[in-house]
Amino acid sequence: MANPKRKLSRASKGHRRAHLALERTQLVRCTHCGAMIKPHTICKACGHYRGRQILVAENG
Repeated sequence: MANPKRKLSRASKGHRRAHLALERTQLVRCTHCGAMIKPHTICKACGHYRGRQILVAENG
């Protein structure tokens, strides 16, 4: 098995991991009720997806 000859510095390790940072979740407005939801998901507030009623909302 190959082993490293020297300790990897924090800077070198950071340069390698520069692209591993977490990204913020993108949110869009529901076209029916205006709630903020993830794209391509059913709205939990009103149950609509792409203009159609998919789930029956349990509000009230």
